[in-house]
Amino acid sequence: MSHVKEDKRLKKELGLLEIFCIASGAMISSGLFILPGLAYAKTGPAVVVAYFIASLLVIPALLAKAELATAMPKAGGTYFYIDRSMGPAMGTVGGFAAWFSLAFKSAFALLGIGAFALLLNPGLNEIQIKLVAVVFCIIFTIVNLIGVKHTGKVQIILVAGLLALLVFYIVAGVFYIEASRFTPIALKGLSSILATAGFVFVSYGGLTKVCSVAEECKDPGRILPRGMFLAWGIISLLYGMVIFVTVGVVDPDKLQSSLTPIS
Repeated sequence: MSHVKEDKRLKKELGLLEIFCIASGAMISSGLFILPGLAYAKTGPAVVVAYFIASLLVIPALLAKAELATAMPKAGGTYFYIDRSMGPAMGTVGGFAAWFSLAFKSAFALLGIGAFALLLNPGLNEIQIKLVAVVFCIIFTIVNLIGVKHTGKVQIILVAGLLALLVFYIVAGVFYIEASRFTPIALKGLSSILATAGFVFVSYGGLTKVCSVAEECKDPGRILPRGMFLAWGIISLLYGMVIFVTVGVVDPDKLQSSLTPIS
C-alpha cells in the first residue's frame, strides 16, 4: 500500500528559477501589452502611478499565499486552503471561483495574442484571429499536460525571451522620452488614479497562482516565497519602466486609442 501511495505523489521538480518564471509568466500578459492604452485613457500620464499602486495592493495577497503555501505545500492552491479551513463545500466553491478566474484571465491573455496577430497581419478577419487564439490555447494546454518539468523549461525560455525584449524596449526608448508628455501628471485627478489602479490590478493577479504547484516544488518553504517575491519585485519594476517609457514616447492620442501600445 505504501508503494501505491508513493506512486501517486507528484514529483518535486521545480526549483527557484522555474517558480520565478512561472510566477513572472503569469504576470506578463495582456496587463502589460494591452491595458496601458486603456488605462492611459482613464487617467493620463498618472497611469505610471496607478501601476505602482496596483503593485502595492497585491502585497497582502502575496504574503498570505506565501504563508499558506509554506504551511500547506499541496497542489490545488486556493481550493486546498479553503477546503482545509472551511470544509469541502466552501472548498468546492473556492475551487470553481479559482477556475473561472483562471479561465477569464487566460481568455484575456489569448485576446492579447489575437490582437498582436492582427498587428503582424492586418489582413486577418475575426474568425482567423479567434483561430490563432484557439491554436495557442491548445499548444499551452498540451505543454501543461506533458508534465511540470517540461512546463517549467518552456516557461524559462518564454520568460527569458520576454524579459530580454522588455529590457531592450526600455533601453531603446529611454532616449526618446519627451518630458512634456508627463505634464500635467494628474490630468484627471486622484480619483481616476485610484480607479485605474483597480483597473490594472489584474496585471498582478497571476502572481499568486504559482501556489497551485507548491506540491511539485523541491523546497516549497524556502523556494516558493523567494520565487514569488523575486517575481513581484522584478516584474513590478519592469512594468513601471515600460509604462514610463511608453507614456514618454508615444503620442497621447495614439496611446489612449491603441490596444497594442507597446508595439
